Amino acid sequence: MNRSRFIVGLILIVVAALLYIFTDFNTGAIIAIGALGLISIAISRKK
Repeated sequence: MNRSRFIVGLILIVVAALLYIFTDFNTGAIIAIGALGLISIAISRKK
C-alpha cells in the first residue's frame, strides 16, 4: 500500500466534507474533490 497516496486521499475527502459543511462552494467542485480523494485511496490500495 502506498501510504502517501492514502493520506492524500483522506485529506482530500476531509477537505471536501468541510467545504460542503462550512461554505457555499459549488457542489460539483466539492464532488470532484471527493472523487479525487476516493481515486487516490483506490490507487494506493492497488498492488
